[in-house]
Amino acid sequence: MRHCSFACVLFFAGLSVYAAQETFAQQAQQKPLTRTFVSGSEERYEFTATVRVETHGISTEKIGEKTYATPYTHEAGGEISWRATRKISAVTADGVASVSETLDQFNVNCGAPAASSNATPELQESVRDTCASWQNLPRMNYEEEKFGLIRGLPIPGGTQDANSPLLDYWLRRALRPSTILPKTLLNFGTVTSHKIANPSGAASNRTGEESTEWLEASTEIPAAALHVTQNLSWMDAPRKAGFSNVDGRPPIRQVFYADSLNTISLLDGSVIKASRSATRETKEVLDPVPGLPDAPTFSSKLTITVSIHRLP
Repeated sequence: MRHCSFACVLFFAGLSVYAAQETFAQQAQQKPLTRTFVSGSEERYEFTATVRVETHGISTEKIGEKTYATPYTHEAGGEISWRATRKISAVTADGVASVSETLDQFNVNCGAPAASSNATPELQESVRDTCASWQNLPRMNYEEEKFGLIRGLPIPGGTQDANSPLLDYWLRRALRPSTILPKTLLNFGTVTSHKIANPSGAASNRTGEESTEWLEASTEIPAAALHVTQNLSWMDAPRKAGFSNVDGRPPIRQVFYADSLNTISLLDGSVIKASRSATRETKEVLDPVPGLPDAPTFSSKLTITVSIHRLP
């Protein structure tokens, strides 16, 4: 009887791993994927987050009978990385875990202005404040349910965005090494969309769409990739001076877009790696200025990206 070569052994071993992954994928498609916690276990993740701010507008100058417009762009950015360690202290009968999360090994690069003629100290200071707010809670205790819903997560100080609290809500979840799992069956390639309607017709109400899709993933352990997008837009109410008088400035249009790709273990529903990003953009069109062909437009864009990798 001939002996199988080393290459032959590797080949059949690879087939065995592939077959095991196919079996897990088939089993996962028979019911919704949920998170399974083990009391006393520990998870470690490496985070990298970047923030970028841009503002665009025009400055005007009147010389004689003519008005001249000069476009400008201001920008700033920064990056911060850290390690997150999650310890599961207890798990209830219905699968709710008590989690203690600790952040350490911070590496911050958010203070120096970018090497660009458009960099501005004022915007860079706002980036520095944002990076500092991500370090406000080095230790957190909360509960996480089997579909990823988190309860009791503390709110860090200094992170509230008055212009768009939606970004704060997104960020609190994006900086956690977990994800919201759909309660539907795991069907690869099927896009599930949910429209956010506005039956009242008010411009200040958010409208848009959220979509979810399961994709196949290639990893050492059985896994699937969850792709989620959110696209919302609305108009801020006209600004008021005092209590009742509108100061005449037009409303500001807001756009929020978020995209996340999470590689999820089919063994226990934990995050293996993830790439998440969100952008909030505002646009304000002012009244026409005599001598200019187009009305002045001012816009700002804030983009935050987060990458997560599970450590051995």
